[in-house]
Amino acid sequence: MITWDPEVLARIRRLALVARHEVEGVLVGLHRSRSLGPAVDFVDYKEYCPGDPLRDVDWRVAARSDRLVVRRYRAESVLPCWLALDASGDMSTGVSSPGPEGERPPLDGSKMGYSLCLTATLAWYLSLQGEPVGLFLMGGEGAPWRVLPPRSGRRHLSRILATLASVKAGGRAELGSSLSSLASRLRRRSMVALVSDLMEEPDSWAPALERLGRQRGDLRVLHVLDTGELDLSFPRVARFVSPEGGPAVPLDPAALREDFRDVVRAWRAELQQLVRSWRGLYLPAPTDAPLAAPLLRLVSARHLSARAG
Repeated sequence: MITWDPEVLARIRRLALVARHEVEGVLVGLHRSRSLGPAVDFVDYKEYCPGDPLRDVDWRVAARSDRLVVRRYRAESVLPCWLALDASGDMSTGVSSPGPEGERPPLDGSKMGYSLCLTATLAWYLSLQGEPVGLFLMGGEGAPWRVLPPRSGRRHLSRILATLASVKAGGRAELGSSLSSLASRLRRRSMVALVSDLMEEPDSWAPALERLGRQRGDLRVLHVLDTGELDLSFPRVARFVSPEGGPAVPLDPAALREDFRDVVRAWRAELQQLVRSWRGLYLPAPTDAPLAAPLLRLVSARHLSARAG
């Protein structure tokens, strides 16, 4: 039996509060049943909301009652969902609030904290929809579990939140070998949501992404971006060092800012094309944007892919 220290318990409560709040906001205008899929089993009606497909409106009910309602269907089968979280040392960097080295990151204002809250929110939403959801950590320290295979239920969700509340950023993600290991665990079509700043050379993990695509992995890449870090929003000349090792590099941010922004734009375009080449969805997740933004886009994409499938 694991005994949690007071700090972890407080972080679990905080993650649960954030996740529940964000999911409740996303569910405004969305159905509360299981995820939409091929129309095999009629479930019930719900009030029409802007954005609902007009083909699902029951016009006979509308003619009788002057109410617009939408038919809801149960998906033919659930889709196992893996949340692959990058908890490497580089995730502890950022301009706003990187947090003390070797300690658990603050959940507000830090790149790692944003990633933890985003992952918790995704897990909460998927669990609420009845989907089996799992967690796969890449890098990181101090987690009670590194792999939690997809399951449903409150107890399993509690394990995911406890793992997220415990982990510290550290080590390397080794995205290539980590994603290959995850691909070997897929026994059927699954959704894989990668939460990472992608601060490793794309060539090192592109083949693993290809393997996931070939194994019918429904890819969602949530690219965590500290906008201040990518804009070189540092006030003075400084020595820059990676938590994952390497020499310190002295830089003048003001002198390099414009050229650096061009490099960042090209890098992001390359990443987006790489993800799309294997039928994945690239979702920017800036740390200064609401958590609900990438979640809404992911939810909408799942509904569209379910209908297309």
